[in-house]
Amino acid sequence: MPEIDKFIHAEVNNKGLISKAITDVLDEFRERSSIKRLNKIDIYITKDPLRITKKIIPKRKISRHGEMREWLFEYTPSFSYLKKGKNPAIMLNANESVFETNNHLAIKGLFAHELMHLLNKIDGIEDELEEEAEKAAGTMFYLILKHEELKPFNKEKLFSSFVRITATTILFIKDILANSRAMSFGFDENIYEYYKESIKHSTKNIKFTEKSIMKELKKGKISALDNAFLTYLGLNNTWITFKMFHHDKWYRKLKKLSNIEVPDIMKKHAKSLAKEFGQIRSGGDEEQIAKVLKLTQQKYFNIIQHFCKKLK
Repeated sequence: MPEIDKFIHAEVNNKGLISKAITDVLDEFRERSSIKRLNKIDIYITKDPLRITKKIIPKRKISRHGEMREWLFEYTPSFSYLKKGKNPAIMLNANESVFETNNHLAIKGLFAHELMHLLNKIDGIEDELEEEAEKAAGTMFYLILKHEELKPFNKEKLFSSFVRITATTILFIKDILANSRAMSFGFDENIYEYYKESIKHSTKNIKFTEKSIMKELKKGKISALDNAFLTYLGLNNTWITFKMFHHDKWYRKLKKLSNIEVPDIMKKHAKSLAKEFGQIRSGGDEEQIAKVLKLTQQKYFNIIQHFCKKLK
């Protein structure tokens, strides 16, 4: 069993409950398996996640990757990090709703999810997924060249959007694989409680109407379309693993919670994408992963064409 260093910051409430949730996950996991090639884990629970993120991840890496910079500064979610020569780390954002409601099962679910991400990193699975993203560049460039420019969808902005779409799709796939691994070790209910709590909190008053998206596009803000597509796709990524594991009641509950208002064109394309995401069984399933990346890029391109027609 690896040595665990917990850093629970002073401003975090219910430290005992959080510490117990983490210990429970590690104890339960140890009963079912062993954590190989892992001698120590640094675990941070903080209400100032950006400061801790800067401590964990080298500044040079953050500044070099635009999508990482955006991800950190805009969202700063909980995450795991593995770098040769440094202690593996897990950072839990104590601003997440599961900490506000003191949901012990949900906190266990969040930590189990991040622990599985860390184990997948150790096994090289997540690095392989990054390589698949690089291979998907061909489809991206083909679609950009095929596109007939129309404000605000010029090729430069389109390139930025496709990079974001592709990088985020890889994150969705990583989540599916982490959840599959967690559920294979019996953390099904914990993962469900985490997603249920998070979705109920995050979807309050969120909606993306065609009218509101068009209004933003006319101002030149293509990110409005990206945000709507990725938010809906991300929410509906939460229930996929439960459907794979035949937890029908939980799958239907999460699917219902994820059904926020977006244009019908997005729901149509997201539905077919969910079927393909659900066919991914492992990080070594290169053919299916490549298919999902290519199809996501194509579906997003189809949505762009839909809005281009409306802008003419």
